[in-house]
Amino acid sequence: MKTCWQILEIESTTQIDIIRQAYLARLPLCHPETDPQGFKALRQAYEEALRLAVNPVEEADDEEKDAAAEHEILRAFRTLLDSESDRFQPSAWQKFIQQLNTWNMEDVDQLRWPLCAIAIEARYLSLNCASLLAERLNWHSFNDSEGMDEEEREAFLEAIQAGDCFDFLSLLEYPVALQNQTVEYYFALERCCRYHPDYVTAFLAMEGPWFIPDDAKLHRKLLRWYSSVQTGMAELIPVAKQWQMEEPESEDARYYLCAQRLYCGEGESLLADLCAYRESYPSTQADNLLLQWSKRHCPDYFALLVMVIEARSMVDAQGQPLKYVPGESARTRLLWAEILHSGKLSPLGQSFIESLFFKRKAWAWWKSRVGSETEEDSPLLDLYRVAEQVVLEAFPKQEMLARLNTRLEGGDAHPLEAI
Repeated sequence: MKTCWQILEIESTTQIDIIRQAYLARLPLCHPETDPQGFKALRQAYEEALRLAVNPVEEADDEEKDAAAEHEILRAFRTLLDSESDRFQPSAWQKFIQQLNTWNMEDVDQLRWPLCAIAIEARYLSLNCASLLAERLNWHSFNDSEGMDEEEREAFLEAIQAGDCFDFLSLLEYPVALQNQTVEYYFALERCCRYHPDYVTAFLAMEGPWFIPDDAKLHRKLLRWYSSVQTGMAELIPVAKQWQMEEPESEDARYYLCAQRLYCGEGESLLADLCAYRESYPSTQADNLLLQWSKRHCPDYFALLVMVIEARSMVDAQGQPLKYVPGESARTRLLWAEILHSGKLSPLGQSFIESLFFKRKAWAWWKSRVGSETEEDSPLLDLYRVAEQVVLEAFPKQEMLARLNTRLEGGDAHPLEAI
């Protein structure tokens, strides 16, 4: 059973203002109409905390009575969880389980859920170690948890199955304060990524001296978390490179390396690797990286890339290509609109995309600024004119196609132009 301080999520205190602020902060999460039980528990915790703040001696007396009445196995378990040297050691947990095994089956049955409740309340808990006790006591097999909150219990058991996000033993050489901060931070980050993905960007943006343990499992999780919200972290690029060296054929390793280089702001030097990755592993995620790179570094090619990528995705159930008319896809038009209003386009690129939205009026193109350009004004001009003919469902002129092929065969074409 949680104490009033645990429900309010603060340390024991005699300061009324801190208690009141904690109560007000939790109040919106426990509205009396939508969560009457939660509101009742919060209100009772608030009143109990106020009472103990006025008379802290009473709290100390209650704690002494509870400690005296508690079973010695429960006290031993609390000691294990509080031990700075043993709390993350599987061998110490095995030793505790051996101690538990000396008691008869009836005692163990009575201790099953009190031990689970203590584990749930533990602030710095190794889920890998807790899984040893969960297996011994069959926490996953019993439905009757003797008054425990079922949702809380299920969430805890689910977390145990997922395990620690990194090896906590890698922290033992560091000060306890750093251990605690690191465990708390990455537990909260993993929970945010799993259950509240909309808040991950804000979470990662929090300023602070966060420690990164030397753990390959965690490093790859960080690659996934940061890349999923299109955020770069320079320290992750060597991690991705090492992963690719260890697994040269891994598509994930190449993806995360390209993604982190992109999100860390790398420009022209990345494009060749991006194109090679897309050619080796054609996929939606490869296309998205290329589109993001184009939007940042070559926005005038963006609309053309959208057309190429959308055309390739138009296939039937048998994988046969379907007729694709640029501009009929809602996604195509949405992406065109995004780049049009980004403020990054050249006058030529802007007039081209504006003309695409008038594809049913052929004269709109020829009255646009693009129609008045000469061949020397931009290497994009022939590409734009060919693309416009495709949008109008007309066949491009042979001389324009010939000029494009000559540039491609001569090695003069930009990598995006080649695509």
